[in-house]
Amino acid sequence: MAELIPIQFENLLRRIYHEYTRTDSIFDLPSRKFYRPSSEVDMSVSFCGNAAANPVGPAAGPQTQLAQNIVLSWLAGSRIIELKTVQIKDRLELTRPCIDMATIGYNTEWSQELRLDESLREYVKASMIVEILKKAFQVAQSAMAPKALSSGFRFQAHPEPCALNLETVFDISVGYDLAGIRSPQIRQWLRTMRDASAIIEELRTEIPEEFKAYRDLPFKSEIANSITLSTFHGTPADEIERICEFLLAEMDYHVIIKMNPPMLGKEKIDYLLHDRLGYTNVEVNQNVYKVNITFADAVEVVRRLQSVAARCGRTIGVKFGNTLEVINKGKFLKDKVQYLSGQPLHVLHLALVDEWRKVFGTEFSISFSAGVDANNFADCVSIGLVPVTVCTDLLRPGGYGRMPQYLINLERRMKEVGARTIDEYIMSTNKGKTEPDIPARLDGTLTAGGRNVKSAIYGRTSALLETSIENSRYHANNNQKPPRKIGSHLHLWDCINCDKCIPVCPNDANFYFEIEPVEIHYKNVKIENGSWSEIDGGIFTIRESHQIATFADACNECGNCDVFCPEDGGPYIEKPRFFGSLDAWRKWNSLSGFFLTRENGSVVLYGRFTDKEYVVKFNEQSRAASFHTDGVEVVLDWDSHRILNVTYSHDSDGKVIDMAYYFTMATLMKGMLDLSRVHFVNVGLLE
Repeated sequence: MAELIPIQFENLLRRIYHEYTRTDSIFDLPSRKFYRPSSEVDMSVSFCGNAAANPVGPAAGPQTQLAQNIVLSWLAGSRIIELKTVQIKDRLELTRPCIDMATIGYNTEWSQELRLDESLREYVKASMIVEILKKAFQVAQSAMAPKALSSGFRFQAHPEPCALNLETVFDISVGYDLAGIRSPQIRQWLRTMRDASAIIEELRTEIPEEFKAYRDLPFKSEIANSITLSTFHGTPADEIERICEFLLAEMDYHVIIKMNPPMLGKEKIDYLLHDRLGYTNVEVNQNVYKVNITFADAVEVVRRLQSVAARCGRTIGVKFGNTLEVINKGKFLKDKVQYLSGQPLHVLHLALVDEWRKVFGTEFSISFSAGVDANNFADCVSIGLVPVTVCTDLLRPGGYGRMPQYLINLERRMKEVGARTIDEYIMSTNKGKTEPDIPARLDGTLTAGGRNVKSAIYGRTSALLETSIENSRYHANNNQKPPRKIGSHLHLWDCINCDKCIPVCPNDANFYFEIEPVEIHYKNVKIENGSWSEIDGGIFTIRESHQIATFADACNECGNCDVFCPEDGGPYIEKPRFFGSLDAWRKWNSLSGFFLTRENGSVVLYGRFTDKEYVVKFNEQSRAASFHTDGVEVVLDWDSHRILNVTYSHDSDGKVIDMAYYFTMATLMKGMLDLSRVHFVNVGLLE
C-alpha cells in the first residue's frame, strides 16, 4: 500500500502557474468553479477574534491534510479552514479503503497520515500559497486586467470593481489525549504554528521564477491561534478539561471542543435516527454510551472552562461535532466499526445545538459540521453557527466545485430578505422570534448586532431542527440509492471517460491525459543461438484519446474514486500509477506503477507490471528509444518503433521479449510529455 508523500513547494507553485496559464484551472479545478466574492453582500464573520470573509470551510478531514487540498478548498470559497487532526502517534496503519460515500457517509480514517514535521510544513506551504493567491486576486482586481504574466501570476479580474474581502483563518485540530498533547513534540509543533517564520524563510527560497513577484511577500508567521480539540471516543470529562486548561493557559490558544453525538443519549439518538429518520439499518456501537462524556458533564466542564478562558483572554467554544461510531454492516470498509457522517448526522448535530442553547443561550461560540451542503448551508448560517464546516458533500461528484454554490445560495437568500451583513440576515430570517432570558454576551460569534441578533438565533434554532427532522432529504428512503455501476471492469487503458474519479479525489491524485488512439501490429524479440530475431507479437490497441492515471504520492487509497466510478475495479487500482520519485517507486515494489524523470539528456520511464520491471529511455535529439528488461536492451526508432538493434547478456538464450510492455510505456511517456496539460507527474519536466 502506498503512502502520502508531500509535493515539493516549488513544484506546487510551478504547477499552479503553468496549469492555470495553459488550461485555466488549478489542481484540476476549472477557474469557472473558483469562488469570486460578491460586492453586494458582506458575509464576513469573526471566529475566535479572527476576521474571516465568510463562515464556510472544510472540516478536519481528507480535504485538509495536504497543501493542494487546502488550496483547492480556498479556491472554492473556504475562509475558515480546519486543518486535519495531528497527534503524537504519527505512524498510523489504517485499513484501506477508508471512505464510503455510496449512500450517506462512512469512514474509518480519523487522523493525519503524515509525520508531524511533514504536516507542519504542509500547513505552512498552504498558508503561503493562499497568501500568494490572495495577492494575485487583488492585483487582478486593482488592474481590472485579464490574466497576465508581466507583473507576476495573477487571476482574471473580478467582473465588477469591488474591494475584495479574502480574509482567511486556519484552525488547528489536535488530539487525542492529555499525555500526547502535552508531549514535547506536540508542544513544539503548536509553538511553531504560532510562529512559523523560520520555515517560511526556508520555503521562500524555493519560490520559483514564475512567482518571483511574490518572493518578498510579507507572509503571515502565525499560521493559526485556535484549536479544535478532538478527543478519543471515551476520553473522560476531567481529562478533556485538563487538556483545554493546558491549551488555553499554557499554550495560549483559543479552544473549540469537538463534542460527540452520544451526548444526546441512547433514547434520543434511537428516536431520531430510527423512528424519525428511518435509518433502522444503522446500528450504533452501544459502547459509546458507556464511555463518552455525558451532556451534563460537558456542560459542567465548559462552565468551568469559561472562567479559565476569560482569565487568559481566550475563547472557549464547542463544535457539534464528531462522527458517530456505528457497527460496520457493509463489505467495502474492513473495520468492525465505522464512523457515520452525512445526512442523518446533520439532524443529530442540530439536536445537540438546540440542547446546548437551551442551557447556554446564544452566548457561546458553536462550530458545526455534519451533512452540510448547498441546500442547508444558508440555514446553518441563519442560526449563528461559525464556522459551518463540510466534508462529506465535497467527496461527492464535483468535489470542491460543489462549494461555491453554498455561498451563491447564501448571497441569494441575503438579497431576498434585504440583508447586507450576516447579522442583518439572521435578524431578517428570524423576525418575530425571541428568547425570554438571553445571556448578555455573544462571545464574538458574530459581529456586533446586540440583543436582537441573539434572540433571533435562539428562536430559529429549535424551529430549524424541527423543519430538518421533517425534511425528507434527510430520511433513509431518500439516501439508499448507491452510485450507478454499469457492469464493466476497468483496465489500464480506456474507460467511459466520465472523469468522475478526478474531482471526487480530495488529494487531486487522479488526473487525465491525452494520447493518440493506436492500433499497432507489433513484433516480439526472440533471442536464440546467439542471435536475435523478430517474431509475431500481437496487436496493441488503444481506442480512446482521453485517459486516466493516478499520482501515487497523493493517493492514500481511500477508495472514494472506486465508489463513484461507473465501472468496477477502482481507478486508483487499475489505472496507471505514477510515483513522484525513484525511491518511492522502488519502495512500493509490490505495486505496479511508473516513475518519469530525466537522466543524462534522456527522458526515462521506469515501469513495473506486477513483479516484472522495465525501463524505457527516449533521447529527444536523436529520436532514439531503448527498452530495457531482464538483461536485454532493445533499441528502436522512436517515431516508427522500428527495432534497430538488440543487445543481451550471455545467459539470455531462449528469452522472448514481449514488446507490448514497450508500447504501453512508450504511449504513457508520450502522454506525460504532452505539456499542454500540467500535472504532478510532468511538472518536474517543465523547462
